[in-house]
Amino acid sequence: MRLRPFTRMRRGLGLLWQALVKFYGDNGFFLSSGITFNILITLIPFIILLLAVVGTYLYNDQDVLDHVRAYLRNVAPTMDPRIMSNLMDVIQRRQAIGILGFGGLIWFSTWVFTSIRIALNIVFRAGKPRNIIRALGVDLLMVGAVGTLFLLNMVLSSVFTVLQGYQGRILAVAGPAIQWTLKYLLPFLLTYAVFCLVYKVIPNKTVYFRSTLKVGLFTSVLWELAKHVFAWYVANLAQYSLFYGSLTAVAVFVLWIYYSATIFLVGGELLYLLEQDRRQAESGKGPP
Repeated sequence: MRLRPFTRMRRGLGLLWQALVKFYGDNGFFLSSGITFNILITLIPFIILLLAVVGTYLYNDQDVLDHVRAYLRNVAPTMDPRIMSNLMDVIQRRQAIGILGFGGLIWFSTWVFTSIRIALNIVFRAGKPRNIIRALGVDLLMVGAVGTLFLLNMVLSSVFTVLQGYQGRILAVAGPAIQWTLKYLLPFLLTYAVFCLVYKVIPNKTVYFRSTLKVGLFTSVLWELAKHVFAWYVANLAQYSLFYGSLTAVAVFVLWIYYSATIFLVGGELLYLLEQDRRQAESGKGPP
């Protein structure tokens, strides 16, 4: 029996409220702070790892840095240019990477997925975590998968840029569409793919693929809306400089990562509830 649009909307809002309540009960704000901390300490190692792999074989370092800079500017619109400049200076002044250094970069890069795995296992109430070898394998898989998605984004961006450089009536008409694709659509698709991948693979629970697609889309759209609202709020209303002074740019960047982690975990709570409803429906005990 198909639900009417109003009934579906009411049920969806009800699930969202339940997700928020469960998020609070699972100490979601504390879990978000843990993910935020790991993202901050693994950001530079992950970028250097990309340079070590992608920059050596497919792109030069400057091309990779340009793509990273453009992506970070998109996902963190409130990032102060001075932070971006200092971040890139640290990366560009790195020393040559040996075998041990390369292994260390991989190890550091897995930390963010380790924290996400722990948080999602709490959200999904996974009673028994994966053994350490399997868990490390999943974390390494996620590092490689996210790096591959980022590489795919770079390749498509390069293709669109080359197409945009050609002269011709058709491409001249398609120019604005290409710019819109590069600025909005590709980053959104990358974000959506990462959310779906993380929700599907990381929890130590079997997750229905359709539920993952639904929640991944919801979380991606909510994250995009929150990004623009947060950027507007910081630019027009917030007075962080009164409290943080010269550290304002860093504080705003950390807050944005924290809000992003919170949105991600709320999506995880919603996915858990959807899976619960699906299992109840399959057993004949769910809502009609």
